[in-house]
Amino acid sequence: MKILHITITLLLLIFSEHLSSQQTSFEFILSTPLDEFITDIIETPDGSIYFSGQLSTIEQPDNKYALLAKLDRYGSMSDSNIFHYPEKSIQIRHIIPSDNQLFTIVSTVFDKWNSWKEAGLVLNKMDINLNLSDQTNYYFPPTYLSELFCSQEKSNGNITVGGAFLIDNNLYRPFIYEFSPTFDSLKAKVWLENDDNGIVFKIKEMPDGNYWIIKALRFRYEMLDSTFNVITRQKIPDFITGNYGVKWDTDTSFYLLGDTHLERPPHTLGFIRQFHPMDTTGHLYNHWRVSDTVDFPAEMNGIDFKNKDSIFMGGTRNMWLGYYNPWPSWFIVLQTDSLLNIRWERFYGGDAYYMMGKVVATNDGGCLVAGTRYDYLNTTELETDIIILKLNSDGLILGDEENPIVEMHEAIVYPNPGNEMINVRIAAQHKHSLFELFDLNGRQVLQQNFTGTLGTVNTGFLQPGTYIYKITNQQGLNESGKWLKQ
Repeated sequence: MKILHITITLLLLIFSEHLSSQQTSFEFILSTPLDEFITDIIETPDGSIYFSGQLSTIEQPDNKYALLAKLDRYGSMSDSNIFHYPEKSIQIRHIIPSDNQLFTIVSTVFDKWNSWKEAGLVLNKMDINLNLSDQTNYYFPPTYLSELFCSQEKSNGNITVGGAFLIDNNLYRPFIYEFSPTFDSLKAKVWLENDDNGIVFKIKEMPDGNYWIIKALRFRYEMLDSTFNVITRQKIPDFITGNYGVKWDTDTSFYLLGDTHLERPPHTLGFIRQFHPMDTTGHLYNHWRVSDTVDFPAEMNGIDFKNKDSIFMGGTRNMWLGYYNPWPSWFIVLQTDSLLNIRWERFYGGDAYYMMGKVVATNDGGCLVAGTRYDYLNTTELETDIIILKLNSDGLILGDEENPIVEMHEAIVYPNPGNEMINVRIAAQHKHSLFELFDLNGRQVLQQNFTGTLGTVNTGFLQPGTYIYKITNQQGLNESGKWLKQ
């Protein structure tokens, strides 16, 4: 089925705001009456940034359009393309760069009135000006609901695509397809046995021609032969269970980020360095912290680096299912060395509900952080915006704006509003800090010294009202804000 291109330019449909632009950092937000989600983002060697998104109207949320857009290295939008299928919804899943200034675009389509049914896989080539060509469609059986999670270009130019089908609303049935550079179907595998259910979440071609995969929901690595038959399986260590991010540092060793339940309470960021694709003995393990909220890795891939002594990892703090939660959340970004020692961590947001999609290490030593933002304080509609942060190597957004859209924090206070107590989370680089609370007349009502990254302040004796907090130390920590006692 031929894609129907919209002739109206993106800038007539939507608007974007570019803030705090310098060579090493910027903020970019795509905020319109449409509902917008980020679906992928990459940086090319010349510093250009390509991202994809999913768009829909408030009136027809199941009728989804696809967005391709290009930013220059300073965060200004230089080109865009919106398209859709008649009677179908489309979601771009991956932008795969190639060496010849062409990209492979991997998308799924499905019935726009019945989400994920009558699904298919769409492959396109895209040039640097966002023009699409060489479209190929593969439609699945009509009763299969599809979930697509990973794509990769092999050394010979072939494309592998992995995910799962939900058949008759039962178990997820994993699949892998492989296509030639011209998108001819070469081979495929669908696991229909109940003990082989799960989702192909990550995939890598190994030097010997075999395939390494992560099978989500089964929490394991699997090694496949050249025809996708399972050779061996291995449980992922340290009870890392979901939203896997992977970055390979050699052909046989990698770093893994995921949701870990090893500590209690669960749902925090766990990360390992594994020295062999399947043998988990001798691996390194660390975790972000023991969390009192649901803190989850970025949806698409939350770990990346150009230099493995400067590893960026990210996720969402205070996350729960869905994109439209009416409470504050934060992007969390931390940097570690190659041995997984945390060098610094920072929080971004807290004024809306944020959900991180992907972390991309950039050529200049910093990183891109992309996700969605639901401004529940200023809208009654279920409508999110795409937000992209370009951070420098220290996780900072430098610029002259006094009121940036997304504020960076090294300490956060919650719940806010609250009642009997205040919880304080302080970034790992600050070993000691002073917490002070003042009434609106400037009188100090309490102070407390903290050692470490977590603190609790008893506020049961305070009268309801608005207070001002300050969190400081002699190493440069200087956070302040309002806290409301109900």
